[in-house]
Amino acid sequence: MAYYDEVVGVLKKLTGAKTIRELSQKLEVNPKNFNTWKTRGEIPEKTLAILAYRIGVSLDKLIGAVSDGDDSVYEQSDSIDTDHLYFIRKTTSVKASAGGGNELEGVRSYQTGELMPIAKAFFKVPPGKNLNSMEVEGESMMPMLRSGDWVIFREDGEFTGDGLYVVNFSDQLMAKILQLTPRGMLKIVSVNPNFQSYEIDLNETQEHFKIVGKVVKSIV
Repeated sequence: MAYYDEVVGVLKKLTGAKTIRELSQKLEVNPKNFNTWKTRGEIPEKTLAILAYRIGVSLDKLIGAVSDGDDSVYEQSDSIDTDHLYFIRKTTSVKASAGGGNELEGVRSYQTGELMPIAKAFFKVPPGKNLNSMEVEGESMMPMLRSGDWVIFREDGEFTGDGLYVVNFSDQLMAKILQLTPRGMLKIVSVNPNFQSYEIDLNETQEHFKIVGKVVKSIV
């Protein structure tokens, strides 16, 4: 963990940003995340690894600048240590590429072509293959997930037990809790009580609903 004020000071100096809004734009971070970190008083190390990569320095150098005042971090480095990172495909909640037909499309149509660096320390065990990341939009999963949070999910298209999933509903990807009811129906849950939850029959063909994959980690 790293203290919020010290980290923000170093990040501003590295990026030339004067305000949190400018800093969030340069780091491709939702400004609301800074509010969350400020309230907590610290920024998690796994998040620091992502921020360090985005500004072109190693995590060790960034932490050194924050804790020890190591000014060498402000010298541009041509080499970045990526051994501690996984690179996971980014997707959007709406299709990134156009497609035809009436069937719901796969994740490839939603991929942006960009990769998200994630610290390996974020995972207790190696996460495996076919991973994608998606930024959460909307308020239907509050307070579990807020707009601007990210989920990392495994693209397998299967229901493997109750939990948090990414689903395709009418050509839009969204995070939802899926639960199997005693009657064999699949309940699609929105955590926010202001949004409706509903049930579907897995044995029937679903034209507007498709399971994309189970969430393995969330970044909040």
